[in-house]
Amino acid sequence: MIFLIGAVGFAIGLAAHDLALQALDDEHALRPFSGTCPACRSDRGWLRFRCTRCSRTVGREALLAVGTTVAAVLFAGTIGLNWALLAYLGFLLLTAALLVTDIEAFRIVDRLNLRGSAAVALGLAVLSLVDGEGGPLVRALLGAAAYFAGSFALWLLVRGRGFGAGDVKLAPQLGLFTAYVSWGTLGWAVFATAILGGILALLMVSIGRAGMKTELPYGPPMILGAWVAIAVAGMDGFPLPS
Repeated sequence: MIFLIGAVGFAIGLAAHDLALQALDDEHALRPFSGTCPACRSDRGWLRFRCTRCSRTVGREALLAVGTTVAAVLFAGTIGLNWALLAYLGFLLLTAALLVTDIEAFRIVDRLNLRGSAAVALGLAVLSLVDGEGGPLVRALLGAAAYFAGSFALWLLVRGRGFGAGDVKLAPQLGLFTAYVSWGTLGWAVFATAILGGILALLMVSIGRAGMKTELPYGPPMILGAWVAIAVAGMDGFPLPS
C-alpha cells in the first residue's frame, strides 16, 4: 500500500505543476498531465523529457513530484488508511499547485485557490463523517477560522507588504487540514512557517536574488509549514497536544 500511495503522490506532483502553469494563464484550460512547459507554456506531454518547441528539459517538475511523493506517504502515516486520506491527497494536489504559482509569479491564483479550497473542504467534511470523525471536523472548522483571523490581522498590520490578500485566502484551508489532526499540529504549522520564511529570506539574500527590502512570496513557507506539521504529527517524539 505504501508504494501505491507513493505513486499517487508522484502523480500529484506532475498534475499540480501542470495546473499551476495553466492557472496562471487565464485562457489556458486546466488539464493535468498534459506536461505544460514552464518556459513556453506548450503542452509537450509527460512522455517527453525535452520540449520540442523551446528545448527546455524537465527539471523542477521532477523535484516537485518527489516532494509530493514523500508528503503523500507521510500524510498517510499521520491520517491513516481511511477515507479522510483522500481529502488530504486532494489538499496536497491543490497546495502543491499554489506553491508553484506563488514561486512562478508571486500569486496565489484565485482560479485555483477559491474553487479548490471549497472542493477539498467539502471533501474533508463528507469523508470525515463517513469515518465517524465529527469531533476532529469541528476542530478543523475552528482552526480554519482561527488561521484566517490571524492571517487577516497580520495583513492589516503590514498593510499588504510582504503578506498579500492571496496569503489570507490561502490560510483557511491550511488551518482546516492542520487542525483536523490536532490543535498542536496547527501550532506547529504556524511555527514552521515562520522558520521556513526566515530561511527562505536568508537564502535569497545570500545568493543575491533579493535585497533586504525585497518582498518575497509568503505562500510557499505557509504551505510547506502545513505539510511539515501534518507529516511530523504522525511521528513519535514530537509534542503535539490534542
